[in-house]
This record gives sequence, structure tokens and C-alpha cells, in this order.
Amino acid sequence: MRENIRFVVVMAAILAVGLIGYRLLFPPDAAMPLLVQAVEGTVRSVDRDGARAAVTPGLMLGRSDRIETAADGRAFLSMGEGSTLTLDHGSAIQVLSVTRDGVRVELDGGAVEATVRPERGRVGVVHAGREVSSGDGSFAVGVNPAGNLAVEAHVGEVAVEGLESVQALQEGERLMLLADGSSQVASIPESLLLEVAWPQSAQTRYAEVAVRGLTDPGAEVRLGASGHWTTVTADASGHFEANIPLLEGENPVRVVSQDPLGHSVEASHTIVRDSEPPGGSTIEVQY
Repeated sequence: MRENIRFVVVMAAILAVGLIGYRLLFPPDAAMPLLVQAVEGTVRSVDRDGARAAVTPGLMLGRSDRIETAADGRAFLSMGEGSTLTLDHGSAIQVLSVTRDGVRVELDGGAVEATVRPERGRVGVVHAGREVSSGDGSFAVGVNPAGNLAVEAHVGEVAVEGLESVQALQEGERLMLLADGSSQVASIPESLLLEVAWPQSAQTRYAEVAVRGLTDPGAEVRLGASGHWTTVTADASGHFEANIPLLEGENPVRVVSQDPLGHSVEASHTIVRDSEPPGGSTIEVQY
């Protein structure tokens, strides 16, 4: 009986010491550390002194630390209590602050998705002087090389600062902010739009062909045949156009559109170049 009582007392003391130690390390009003929970592919960190290193789970991030993912990489960050940040392929963020009021990061390129729980404060994503944030919900922010920005409010309301035309997005809405300053808010589409006006004739004698189409405004469009690629950016109405070089014979032409959040869609068509027969005609592309 005495041994049982002694065992209970010892276990209670151990639990008490452990609880005290945890509260000393993580008091209720202290900032929850920003931790790398998991990584996929190539992910590197850049610390405050500029040193670069491969990222492994468990790494704690602080102010001015930077995370970069390669084209094959993704990083999953945790702030505790269900709050997470997911850094998509080919993306980079820099930590601006980690406090008991929340986390703020600067998105330098690519896309990041945030899931936020109110127990650990707000999560803000900053780019080019504008900030998107939430205290309870989920949202995604992406920017492509042309400087076009997309924001989607997946769950709950998302606040937008630094933009006169939009102060908040409601659940299910998407903001497109183009590099020229134009913006539009609409419902999140089920899929990325891509309509290509292929040439009326599948055969030509010319060394290149003009391909036009329609996709989401600000999307990056890659067009190519036989390994030669051209990249253009869709304008504010979603239109794009590019001249595609052709080799003699069959040319499988591909068109790949990708929005700032990394969503992509593809179309393809085969065009035959036959420069031998006389009297070939210029290909006219009609909408």
C-alpha cells in the first residue's frame, strides 16, 4: 500500500514539474514558434546572416528568416493549434514577425496557403506593400513573375490592406490584381479557363504560326512546339497571342496556362509544315 502511494506521489511530482517546465517554455500569452513541420523535394532556408541550408522538419523560424522551395519542393509550416502555412512549388517567403498576436510573412514569389485558428492570432501575407490576413479561416495568395497577384478566400472573411478598391474578400471570392494596377473580384472558378483559337487549317508552308486564345487575366501562358517555348502573359481581359516556330513535318503544339496560385490547364493541337508544295497560304486565326 505504501509503495502504491509513493508511486502516485512520484508520478504527480513528475507531471507537475513537466507542466511547470512547459509553461516556462511556452506561457499561455507567448508566441507559438513557427516550425517547419514537413518538406517535400528541395527546400532551403536563408538565415539572418544569409547562410543557406537544406531545410529539415523541426526547424524553428524567426524574424528575417527566409524559406525557398524549388520547382519540385513544398514546405509545411506550423504555428500550433491548427494554424499552418503551406509554401507551394517555386516559392519564397521571409518571416516579418512571430508574436503572440500572430505571424506575418513577406511573399517574394510563388504561392502560399494559410489555415488560421483564432487561438494563435492572425496570419498575414505581405507583397508589394499590400497585406492579406485572417484571424479565423483559410486563404491563398500567389504572385507570378509578371507581378500579377491572386488571392482566394477559401473559408471565412479575408482582410485586404493597401488596396483602395477592395478592403475584404468574402468566403468563396477571388481577387485578381494585375501589375498595371487594375483589379477585379469574382467568385472562385471551378477550373482555370483556357480557350485556344487554333488555325483553321492544320497544314502550312510557313516557318511559324500565330496562336491566340483566352484564359484568366494575368495568367502566365507557355506556348511551344518541337521543344521551342514562348512565354507570354494574358492581358486584363485574358487574351494572349504568340508566334510559334515550326519544323518541317508534324509539330505537336502545346499551350499551358498557369495562374499566380499555381493552378494550370493545358491544350494541344498538331500542325503540319510542308514547305515543298507551291501556293501555300498564310494561316488566318479567327475567334
